[in-house]
Amino acid sequence: MDIFFKWETWVIIYLLSASIFAQSFKIANRNMKNANALTILLEIFTAVFAILFIPFFKISFATNVSIYLTLAIVFVIYAITDRLNIESRYGLEPSTFSMLKQLSTVFMLLFGFLLLKEEFKITKAMGAIIIILANLLLTFEKGKIHFNKYFIMSVISNFLFAVAMLINVNISEQFNLAIYTIMTVFIPSIIITLVTKTRIQTLKEEFSLYNKKAFLLAAFTWCLMLISSVKAYQVGDVTIVAPLFALTSIINVIIEFILNRNTKKLIPKLIAAILLVLGVIIIKL
Repeated sequence: MDIFFKWETWVIIYLLSASIFAQSFKIANRNMKNANALTILLEIFTAVFAILFIPFFKISFATNVSIYLTLAIVFVIYAITDRLNIESRYGLEPSTFSMLKQLSTVFMLLFGFLLLKEEFKITKAMGAIIIILANLLLTFEKGKIHFNKYFIMSVISNFLFAVAMLINVNISEQFNLAIYTIMTVFIPSIIITLVTKTRIQTLKEEFSLYNKKAFLLAAFTWCLMLISSVKAYQVGDVTIVAPLFALTSIINVIIEFILNRNTKKLIPKLIAAILLVLGVIIIKL
């Protein structure tokens, strides 16, 4: 169908799946006791759901050995970022987490200037500053700046994600997208399992603590989110797609307001979200 060759379709799928994932995962992880086990479980179930999408994309694999060596490094970084993201999602509100995600854009910009020797543009610098200010706005509590461990975890994970993206440029296009998604979640789950020495019994016990429907919905929507984000960048213009992806922060602010009716947090979060989208737009000009 022609509709699935349009970037607009994948952006809409991304916004819907990202928003549903953020809210459903927050419900599912309320009883978390072991963040390592939760990360592994989410990655495994996401990989299982990704199997369903294999027929929708052309079967292809990279033939260059160096690509697989690069992927080995990327998978280790993904294992670390997934683990950090799981715990930071546990401690942060979905809207706050989605805003912090945009820091990866700032880190990518810095890498471009410092490592890739890309041309410095004042508009990009201004956009980066606006994104940083928007995220700093989220740290204000009772007139003071307050960073908790979940906030710091999210910043570190976004830095590492930017590093992975720097290494991983265009590799996804050489694979069936669903199979590529499976690799990027299942292999990190194996790495975390081995490093943390997590047993199957531990996974069973941890899974028994969760809201099953919310957890499965989270895994399915994370799968959709991963596939749609890559596909949107493959078929669309990054200068359009990236700012639209940033709308997840505004959507989550609105959802949280509807659910919690907390007007005190609504205004500063909306201001931060709007600044964030503006910053991304300026960077991509």
